[in-house]
Amino acid sequence: MIMKNSIKVLVAMMVIGIQGIRLQAQTTKAAAGVYLTMQDYKAGKLSYTPDNKDNMQLHSFLSGKHIGVNYGGKNISLAKNEIFGYRKDGLDFRYFHNEAYRILDTAGFLLYSREVLTPGSKGLKPVEQYFYSTDAATPILNLTIDNIDKSFAAQADFRYNVQNYFHGDAGLMAYDRSINQYELKHLYFEYRHNGTPQHAAL
Repeated sequence: MIMKNSIKVLVAMMVIGIQGIRLQAQTTKAAAGVYLTMQDYKAGKLSYTPDNKDNMQLHSFLSGKHIGVNYGGKNISLAKNEIFGYRKDGLDFRYFHNEAYRILDTAGFLLYSREVLTPGSKGLKPVEQYFYSTDAATPILNLTIDNIDKSFAAQADFRYNVQNYFHGDAGLMAYDRSINQYELKHLYFEYRHNGTPQHAAL
């Protein structure tokens, strides 16, 4: 009787352990899934994480206002303006005005990128453009010196450093590999006198 009870307890502990591992994979290590809210993104909590039988269909349909997720054998439609974003292939994206922006960096404030169709000599071609927001809840804006100047109006030293350091908008995404940091962020934390960057929205 004691042996049977011990086996039952052992089996129960194994089941709980497996469930805990699966839950952890959904919240910290899953390569794909949906962030239903900003709070979910901040907590690293993913929903509709696909397994080997499921997949995330991130093509747009219904005027580009929804994404489709195949989860548990069912096709689920999610409105882009009702979710925060998603993760795919280990990369995080935020929706803003029904467009997906890849989150590049969250230290201090958020940096994003998105491919935008731009007229070229042979017609439209996708060009990677860069954006930012002061936190995860504020609007996403084009990354320009002028916009940075307006968004950080109260932080004069930072604004002046940006104006003096960068000679044009294209340089704002310069990356210093020796310190593994965007030069724009380095100026920001130099202004803040903070040696340990805090993540926005965060």
